Amino acid sequence: MRRRRLWSLLVALALAGCGGSHATAPAGQPSAAPPKRAPRTDVAAVAARARVPVLCYHQIRPLRAGDGAAARPYIVSPGAFARQMQALADAGYHPVSGEQLVAHVARGAALPRRPVLLTFDDASAGQFTTALPILRRHRFVATFFVMTVVLDKPGWLTRREVRALDRAGMTIGAHTWDHHPVPGYAGDDWRVQIDQPTHELGRLVGHPIRLFAYPFGLWKPTGIVHLWHAGLVAAFQLAGPFDRHHPLWNLRRIIVPEWSGRRLLREIRRDF
Repeated sequence: MRRRRLWSLLVALALAGCGGSHATAPAGQPSAAPPKRAPRTDVAAVAARARVPVLCYHQIRPLRAGDGAAARPYIVSPGAFARQMQALADAGYHPVSGEQLVAHVARGAALPRRPVLLTFDDASAGQFTTALPILRRHRFVATFFVMTVVLDKPGWLTRREVRALDRAGMTIGAHTWDHHPVPGYAGDDWRVQIDQPTHELGRLVGHPIRLFAYPFGLWKPTGIVHLWHAGLVAAFQLAGPFDRHHPLWNLRRIIVPEWSGRRLLREIRRDF
């Protein structure tokens, strides 16, 4: 019940931040009635709170002989990941949930000292088999952005594992159907890539999905209303420029490769 009330408030705040009652439904989609009293949002204040470090991981597994130079930045070995999590713990960082971060950015909800958000994109198998035990060892929470086309396929998360992540206290977010970049969407792409995967994940875990990560970190302001119509309240890019006019819809993250723990801490201080 508490989560439901929180998400209801965040939906209203996110709508207000992208234009409130002025937001209109895209062609071919039914209009969704905005809250009767959309709260006034101080966009500058919201943007100023979007400074919490957000880390983005992809594959947690050993390097293989066939991994080329282009793939290596997205692969972190189990040992390196464990050392990075230990470095965060030793430095006094407190991982927060995706819900906590959005509540802080949207309305100033309190966060622990030295907050950090850990996120995982795409739904590769090692996120459950390797990363989750390390996270639980430290009592860390994380947010997993799931690309639904890969579910139950070899090397990727199963639907059962997605449910298990949710029940373990992790946040499940949407990451499109098959990772096509949002700026190229037109017509039925919004239904196939945003609406259907988001609703499928909601049915899978038994509650609505509210967070989204843009494939390749690429986004466009005109897509915000489509995300909102799918029930989403915030979205994450990567390390591109931050648009202060839409602070909840382009939250910045940095991709974490095979760094030492010390290097990770240095990059967090530099980027956030």
